[in-house]
Amino acid sequence: AEDFRVAGRRLGSLFYTGTMSAVVLGGASTVGGVGLGYKFGISGMWLVVAIAVGVLVLSLVFAPIITRLKLYTVSQMMNLRYGVRSTQVSSIVMLAYTVMLTVTSTAAYASIFTVLFGIDRTWGIILGSVVVIAYSMLGGMWSITLTDMMQFVIMTVGIFFLLLPFSLYYAGGWSGLIERLDSEFFQLGSMGFDSIITMFVIYTLGLLVGQDIWQRVFTARSPKVAQWGGAAAGVYVALYGIAGAIIGMAAAVLTPNLASKDDAFATLAQNYLPLGVGGVVLAAGVAAMMSTASGALIAAATVARVDVIPFLTGKETVEDGESDKTLAQDRIYLLIIGVISTVIALFLADTVTSLTITYNILVG
Repeated sequence: AEDFRVAGRRLGSLFYTGTMSAVVLGGASTVGGVGLGYKFGISGMWLVVAIAVGVLVLSLVFAPIITRLKLYTVSQMMNLRYGVRSTQVSSIVMLAYTVMLTVTSTAAYASIFTVLFGIDRTWGIILGSVVVIAYSMLGGMWSITLTDMMQFVIMTVGIFFLLLPFSLYYAGGWSGLIERLDSEFFQLGSMGFDSIITMFVIYTLGLLVGQDIWQRVFTARSPKVAQWGGAAAGVYVALYGIAGAIIGMAAAVLTPNLASKDDAFATLAQNYLPLGVGGVVLAAGVAAMMSTASGALIAAATVARVDVIPFLTGKETVEDGESDKTLAQDRIYLLIIGVISTVIALFLADTVTSLTITYNILVG
């Protein structure tokens, strides 16, 4: 059970940094971050930078403490500190948050797969879901960690080494951006002070208490790994946000009349990158979505199994780390929540709005 839920608590610095970066950077950070850069310029970075600040604060201040507790869920920690009543409330809230995070990440597949394979939205969502549910069920957090590392590499290559330099090149470099964009594109506050503050309230505070993030902290081999590996992930995420905003600015130069700002990512990959390179960049978008979806999925399954069902049934969960029955039940929970999330995603219209509502529930 410990292997399945938290990868045996044995991740070293490299794996921990990669998997923490991958889980916090999803479709909203990648496709949405480029879209915000397309609309607001460099100020579009604040969504992802707010996430990065959350990762840094969690890692430097809290991670060394919570790693030592050897727990599985946020609600278990609440129970230690405040007693069982708080656990009952927090577990329901956390299940709603993790399921909706899975839903929004699942719905985001469609934006890439419809471009990549020419299939409609429904089949795009189902295709992504089947892959994520399959590898998550097979090996739990360990297989999610291994796929996260591949996804981390694809995201790094796709965004930093391909999409950023190619899009800047076609836009005429930084000087080309200065010549062809309004001055407000280069102002850090062009998104609006209220919006920027909202980003930090929702996403920075949300990162501090999210089950999907804590479950990654629990995978660290030691408090030191959780602290400094997490800090490295926070720096990486901030750079990712800045890169996304600049890519969006290049898209505003190259394709100024897009119907939706969120089309900027796929449009650049399709129309301004060589065929194979564009495929890698689109794969980076899918990698970002899948790493977040799989992390949220196992988080939802763990909360349901460890916190919610014992509360609803009045029965304590048997925690036998060697029990085949425990492992089989964990897999069943993961499958059920994966199917439910996929069905909800099929009827979801606006993923960014849904993600904001999800974090509002959690932070509140």
